[in-house]
Amino acid sequence: MVAGRIHRLLRLIALLQSGRVYNSAQLASECEVSRRTVFRDLKTLQEAGIYVLYDDDKQGYLLPWRTIVPFKDLTFEEVLALFVLSQDLDKTIVGLPLDGIARSASAKILSSLPDTLRDQVIEAAQSVSIWLTPCNPSIRNELHYKTILKAVTAKQNVRIHYDCPKEQKTVSTMLSPYHMLYSNREWFVVGRSSVDRGIKVFPILKIIKSELLDERFKKPSRFKLDRYVGNTWDPVRQSSRTVSVKIRFHSDAAQAVSHISWDPSQEIRKLKGGTIEFRARVSNPDQMTDWLLSFGNQAEVISPPSLRKLVKTRISEMSQIYSKKSRPN
Repeated sequence: MVAGRIHRLLRLIALLQSGRVYNSAQLASECEVSRRTVFRDLKTLQEAGIYVLYDDDKQGYLLPWRTIVPFKDLTFEEVLALFVLSQDLDKTIVGLPLDGIARSASAKILSSLPDTLRDQVIEAAQSVSIWLTPCNPSIRNELHYKTILKAVTAKQNVRIHYDCPKEQKTVSTMLSPYHMLYSNREWFVVGRSSVDRGIKVFPILKIIKSELLDERFKKPSRFKLDRYVGNTWDPVRQSSRTVSVKIRFHSDAAQAVSHISWDPSQEIRKLKGGTIEFRARVSNPDQMTDWLLSFGNQAEVISPPSLRKLVKTRISEMSQIYSKKSRPN
């Protein structure tokens, strides 16, 4: 468990800062792990910027207290929030390359706290969890993520080559990346494209090649992210035009839907028998199909007719599949 690993690292820091010099065997005994695990933990501390010293004369390790920066003004709630948010990122593969940096930062903060507060946070964190929707990140995504992140933070232009399904070819453009967004299990970059001559949203997963350029850009002061990204169902807003959607939810689905804010434009109207009518304005209603089908017979599209027809077609296709006799393996 993550909490157990962090607790061990903090235990290791406490031992090294106690004023006594420990060799690897003694540290392994104190932490109830193998010497190999101790060496791995020491390396983790080094990578996090916590530099453990080795005393050749005493043949052991130590950590001067002054190497840790104190965070005196942080409250219990503040530290708990930071710890849970950063540590739970590695409980599932969520495609967030920032998670390693966040974990090392939280370890530094925790190690600087008074013993009592640190122990309270670690104990409380074992009773609080955050599970993000998992995805299957690729090496290609990771590589281009780093290039785009550097371009965004340094305000440098970048040359990208990306898959364009509509044109069935690879397109190249110079991009001035203004913002990065993680939504619906993947990363997007929003910026001005030299090909489109305007601001566009690109899924980073579709980038095939990226190259950081020397030329720098200045982000417009009037740039606002919500003008270019959509809602829960469609992060990439294709146009500013929106369509009114009306959906009727029954029984338990009605209660589940009404408890969540799916879109800033949504309206919930209560009807008889526990039924609700969900209304919203979305840029691409077709993107809602999978979401609607997940509620089974508890959701009915009232409008627009095009979305109702699409859902009906999908249900018909599914019915044909399941009406066939399954073939034995």
